[in-house]
Amino acid sequence: MKFIRVFGLVLTAALLSPTLQAADADERAQIATDTRQGLLKVVVSYFGPLVGMARGQIPFNAELVETNATKISTLVEMIPDVFRTDTRGADVETEALDHIWDNMDDFAGKAATVAERATALAGAASGGQDNFMQAFGATGGACKACHDEYRVQQ
Repeated sequence: MKFIRVFGLVLTAALLSPTLQAADADERAQIATDTRQGLLKVVVSYFGPLVGMARGQIPFNAELVETNATKISTLVEMIPDVFRTDTRGADVETEALDHIWDNMDDFAGKAATVAERATALAGAASGGQDNFMQAFGATGGACKACHDEYRVQQ
């Protein structure tokens, strides 16, 4: 009787194992997605005041531009790291296009370009609003290039 009970438990575990493994894969994909979305939200939070300055909604502040652009540069360098987990086929909501993982070198290169442009933006802040606007446009263009290629269009 004990053998039948143990055999039944082993058989049940074996039958459920693929389901549990799939759940674990979806859970890992959700964690990876949450991590990258969190990082990108932080990047956006540092861009917010810069966008306001570029639109003339808030006064130009060179010190804030330098601080935020430096942080953006540091954060953007992390983007390829948080996209290492391939979430294609997982049951997660994401705006990331599947071909990121087929083109990781290009994707990482685009992130590096954004980081370089954000560093240049930080340096341009001391040159005044005109220099800021030019560097801000270049940084935004680098962001857009990546979004155009690797993000679901909205």
